[in-house]
Amino acid sequence: MSASLLQTIAPIVVVIASAILLSEKITLPRVLGIAVGAFGAGLLILSRNAQAAIYPHATLGNIFILLNATVFGLYLVLVQPLMRKYHAFTVLARIFLVGVFIAVPFGWREALTADYAHFPLYIWLEIGYMVVFLTILAYLLNNWALKYASPALLGVYIYLQPVLAVLIAVSLGKDHLTWGKAGQAVLIFLGVWLVSRKPKAAPEPEVPLVAVQD
Repeated sequence: MSASLLQTIAPIVVVIASAILLSEKITLPRVLGIAVGAFGAGLLILSRNAQAAIYPHATLGNIFILLNATVFGLYLVLVQPLMRKYHAFTVLARIFLVGVFIAVPFGWREALTADYAHFPLYIWLEIGYMVVFLTILAYLLNNWALKYASPALLGVYIYLQPVLAVLIAVSLGKDHLTWGKAGQAVLIFLGVWLVSRKPKAAPEPEVPLVAVQD
């Protein structure tokens, strides 16, 4: 629950970073959209049944999740100028190349000691799903979308994750759709709509007519 709530800080980081780095205006509808979406997402997340397990390092985990949400928000802002210049595959390949040098030193020992020969088929399918869909395809679609949408709009779509989680749980018979959850989903969609509204262009100054003299 804490992880889902902390992830909602990413759109706020996107709006602030866009204003500083990309000189985007922080409009009132955009601020209201983030606030409404965060409120709806928070209500939806808090309405879930809390897990009974006790996590001894919950504070450290929450700090890492908060840092992850902040870095992801900055990523959406920093990568947009690159997407206007390079292809989405090119940007994704460079990002993953940098990620290799960061991740390998922390996980190479576990990768070498794993007993791959005894992995059941469902484990390989889950690994393939995480690599292809949750990593490559997710970031590729994010990069492609940044060519046509603002970072703030992409960031606010994070609020849709709790809605999708509830819908999937309902479809699998693990949850029930109530009027309360439907209202919370409406708040999230309203927040997305407010953030997606483009600021009105400033009216052009009227040019005074000059009398033509013969």
